[in-house]
Amino acid sequence: AGVFHPAISVSDLGEAVRYYRDLLGLRVTFDDDHDPAAISALFGYPDPRVHAVVVSCPDGSELELVRFSRPQGRATVEREPADAGILSVNLRVTGIEAVVERLRAGGYPPSSELVPQRLPDGGIIKVQVCRAPDGVTIILVELPEGRDRL
Repeated sequence: AGVFHPAISVSDLGEAVRYYRDLLGLRVTFDDDHDPAAISALFGYPDPRVHAVVVSCPDGSELELVRFSRPQGRATVEREPADAGILSVNLRVTGIEAVVERLRAGGYPPSSELVPQRLPDGGIIKVQVCRAPDGVTIILVELPEGRDRL
């Protein structure tokens, strides 16, 4: 029926919330501990402790930020874009230059230049790659005015 929401495991929930809420402007819609019995049944961890914060985009789509305090996760492993697995979280934005400037001012400079890309119908999208806490690749995409999808 659709994507419910991606979940991103983070090492510092406060910093992740600062990034997604304060710098990207998403809204916190859920902030609570997950049921240990449910997490244990789902992932097989004995007596887990997981706190989750869900942030919502203006269109209602969501990202879940989770912090495992028990068990503790491993250190972030640096991934290359060509490595198998999730490549990025792509976020549709308006005013991409202002969003990137907020990220830069907040200590998260972009990892690419702003790249215009021509669509098959001639429209131009603006794309820029950024890094979130824990090395998560965020790709910001600004669509041509009046469009909400490719």
